[in-house]
Amino acid sequence: MKQRTPISSRKWKDITDFDLKVLSIVIITLSLITITLVLYTFYLKAQKSKVEVVIREVGTNTTPPTERTLKTATQTVIIVEPAKEATSLAVSIDTAATSTSTQMNQQTAEQEGKGKKDENSQMIKLETESNETANVNVQQPQKQSQEQSTQAQAKGEKQEPQQPETNTYLKDITKFDYNLLVSRMAENFPESVLRTVYLYAVDGETALKIAKLTQNYVIDRSGSKYYVLTLNNVMPELNPSKSIYTITTDPISSSKDAFKSVVNLRTVGISAFSISTKSGYIICLGIFTSENQAKSFYYSQDWTELSRYGHVKGAKVSKIGQ
Repeated sequence: MKQRTPISSRKWKDITDFDLKVLSIVIITLSLITITLVLYTFYLKAQKSKVEVVIREVGTNTTPPTERTLKTATQTVIIVEPAKEATSLAVSIDTAATSTSTQMNQQTAEQEGKGKKDENSQMIKLETESNETANVNVQQPQKQSQEQSTQAQAKGEKQEPQQPETNTYLKDITKFDYNLLVSRMAENFPESVLRTVYLYAVDGETALKIAKLTQNYVIDRSGSKYYVLTLNNVMPELNPSKSIYTITTDPISSSKDAFKSVVNLRTVGISAFSISTKSGYIICLGIFTSENQAKSFYYSQDWTELSRYGHVKGAKVSKIGQ
């Protein structure tokens, strides 16, 4: 039997075709790796030549970024306004790319100018644990204006009609959506609503128009009609009713519990809201144009079941407004 001779002991003429193939593969592999490393080195050098450093000078007229807080009945929104830069300076590492850097800075400045609207529209929504402060801050200017209006009427003075507000959270809405309007409506009203209130019984499209004209409203529906409650007479040409019927509860002292009750009752389809009074927060359930409608709603409810969702102690039919 012929013994196998190790490769190391073979003579050159004893090298087989298999040995040549292995050697060729090794040589080709090393060559490819070398070429790849060389190309990658040239690529890094090319990229390095394009790197630019932009230095922005902060002058005395530069305004730092500011936060503007908008508080509504449903949410607290913080708008971050970007800094207004007085001057900007771009310095390029490669002197041959100075003209290109200048053009890029000009384009960046134009994009920043165009992007201000988008930046102003970016809103960080914060869940309010207590809406007492938010509602008081939002409602206070309206409360003062209503008190001034009442005093002026008592003296027989003439007043110019109030300019309607624009609801910034509904300005882009063009199609009536009841569920959307419910999600954006107020959760709390000041005590003045017990004396002054405006109720519109309208169709869906008109309801959307009314909601766009005020920051604080409550909407409810009955059949094909929609009832919109506001603090100001935003559409006097519709001759709104100045009183409503609703189901009110005994006051509670905790603003947090009042907020939870309103939100939870809305999840079961009740247009609930609260009213701030000296005694506490009164929960109101539903909007009705007559006492019979309010009583019909009252007797059709399982109050034991509703007590699981919110504060309904002392629920009774009440009239609000004149």
